[in-house]
Amino acid sequence: MCTRVVAGLAVLLAAAEGGRGGAEVSPLDFKADLAIWTAVVFLVLLTVLWKFAWGPIAQGLDRREQGIAGQIARAEEANRQARQLLDQYQQKLAGSQDEVREILVQARRDAEKVGRDILDQAKAGAQTEHERAIEEIEAATADALKELGKMSASLAVELAGKIVRAELTPDSHARLITQAVANFDQQEPGNN
Repeated sequence: MCTRVVAGLAVLLAAAEGGRGGAEVSPLDFKADLAIWTAVVFLVLLTVLWKFAWGPIAQGLDRREQGIAGQIARAEEANRQARQLLDQYQQKLAGSQDEVREILVQARRDAEKVGRDILDQAKAGAQTEHERAIEEIEAATADALKELGKMSASLAVELAGKIVRAELTPDSHARLITQAVANFDQQEPGNN
């Protein structure tokens, strides 16, 4: 690129000299004064570009590079924090799963205990009911035996009274027994 600029400047200078009435100049002819001026213009242009273009461009590129490096560092930090949060959430999730399992195990234990308690209460209630029924049966049996005893005594007294009033023959004895049994069947358990 520099050679093109130099060649372009040489052509311009040659054209300027050619317009003064000089001979035609070939761009391939070397002229020392033209070369010096070309070098001076090139150095001045290079200095101006260095100071006003390349410096700010280089600074801008450096700032951009630092900004990109900062963004990369922030992105890496955010990625690291996200991974930490993910690890924490996974640990919490694993902990909650263990907690759920423990709650289910405790609930099963409680349900079994309640079931056993209900079964024990039912057995105790059935045993109490059984004992009460036995007591009622025994009381009813005792009452029936008392009543039977009273009725037997009453019939025996009545039969004895009839025997004492009359002389008994075997036929009359059989008739008295049949009549006493018939009266016994007809009497109700509460009547004496």
